[in-house]
Amino acid sequence: MGFKDAFNRVRLETEIQNQEQLATFLGIKQASVSGAKKRGQFPRGWAEKVAKHYNLSYEWIMEGTEPKRITSNIDQEEIDIIFDQLRFIFANASPADRIKVKSIVNDIFQKTRESV
Repeated sequence: MGFKDAFNRVRLETEIQNQEQLATFLGIKQASVSGAKKRGQFPRGWAEKVAKHYNLSYEWIMEGTEPKRITSNIDQEEIDIIFDQLRFIFANASPADRIKVKSIVNDIFQKTRESV
């Protein structure tokens, strides 16, 4: 998809508002962003990185196809319960158990991000 449209959608939903900020976010040189703009192409890898970080749909960034955001089947009440349980575990667990729980939670978050 065209650079202009994709970049405008990124600007609508993130704090990335100019080419320099996009380059910084992506960890690339601003000249690379300028080059993509000249070619009129927003690279797939850039859209994927922005989408993953901001919980946006790759398809929405690239094509404007709804939905804009990735949705979850978990509601806020369920999230609050999970966090309460984690707080309880951390308050009452040994340091070794805390490390194990933290590792498990990190694995879950990583797998969830990869599946999106």
